[in-house]
Amino acid sequence: MKMIELSNLDKQDFSDKKFYPGTEGNPFDSILRIFNGLNTIHSIYFLFGITLFSFFFTFLNLRNWLMLLLFAAFDWLIIALLPKFKITFGPTHSQVFLLLLMRTPFIWLPFPFNLAFQIIGTALVLAGFVYEPTQIIVKQQDLEINKSQLKAPINFVQIGDIHLEKCGVRERKLLSMLKLLSPNFILFTGDFLNLSNNSDPLVIEEVAKFFSEINAIAPTYFVPGSPAVDLKESLDAIISKTKAIPLINQDLLLVENDLTIHIIGLDCTHKPGVDIKNLAKANKLKGDVAILMYHSPDLIYELIPEDHIDIMLSGHTHGGQVRLPMLGAIFTGSLYGRKLQSGIYKMGKTLLSISRGIGFEGMGAPRVRFLCKPEINFWTIKH
Repeated sequence: MKMIELSNLDKQDFSDKKFYPGTEGNPFDSILRIFNGLNTIHSIYFLFGITLFSFFFTFLNLRNWLMLLLFAAFDWLIIALLPKFKITFGPTHSQVFLLLLMRTPFIWLPFPFNLAFQIIGTALVLAGFVYEPTQIIVKQQDLEINKSQLKAPINFVQIGDIHLEKCGVRERKLLSMLKLLSPNFILFTGDFLNLSNNSDPLVIEEVAKFFSEINAIAPTYFVPGSPAVDLKESLDAIISKTKAIPLINQDLLLVENDLTIHIIGLDCTHKPGVDIKNLAKANKLKGDVAILMYHSPDLIYELIPEDHIDIMLSGHTHGGQVRLPMLGAIFTGSLYGRKLQSGIYKMGKTLLSISRGIGFEGMGAPRVRFLCKPEINFWTIKH
């Protein structure tokens, strides 16, 4: 498997940082809330606003203005139809306006180049908003151990960042794929909910039901996600309604095929220097293999060899959601920036698996994936 080596020399101290990712009030959260404000505007006023915006930003060029409006109308139609086809359930205005902003610079090109770029833009919208969000892939990884008592391979699945809005195409496909994979157990690395609905009782009920269905496929264990997403009161309600087992600063032992698997789960505040202190309290038991679940990958730099963690499972970054060829993720939401994106990393003897997750942040954020399909991480422990 392709692996990126990490160095503890890159470890940073974030104790004086004012804002943390995954918490309310950080710059990304503030931008999302500003964009989300567009969704409170009546559609008639919003249409009037983008008509004026496009008129002025095409420098009063009638042909360019009409062209930009036409392609913005295509965007609006595509985004509006997504809930009808149960692909995503996000608001319309913020996503349409963001796409309009991205289209505007290309309208200034001479004709027919501006037309060609607008057509390419529509193709990218179809790929990123319609196609990729439904294309869950399975990434297979091996964890090789030197334990002779292992009688047969053990399979487990890591999933993350479901961010359920409503059960749609993606969620039904996820359940079908999990049934086909038939793992020994399932580990979920947080973010059940979505910023748009994380206190909605109906959605909380749907999340609990969905995870009960997952737990019926294989025993499921989970940790909380970002505190701004998985609100404490909402998480408590989910825990009370689902049979999946929470691991919040706790550990347990599983015995599979004569191998004892030590699973540790930590709560995530996105302050790695603070959260690492919970590991000493939670890391009480001993097994043949130690798996640590923590929502953000940033904790990897806080681990030391004496923790004896074989693999750490994280999510949070969504792989960036939008990736560019050769460059990778544009934005990750990690304290370490683009250093921790997705895939397999190694720090000393500890592997780090960062899942691209399944869903979307919510609120004003676009429900888009480009070169970053949602994924299931399928692990095989073998001798």
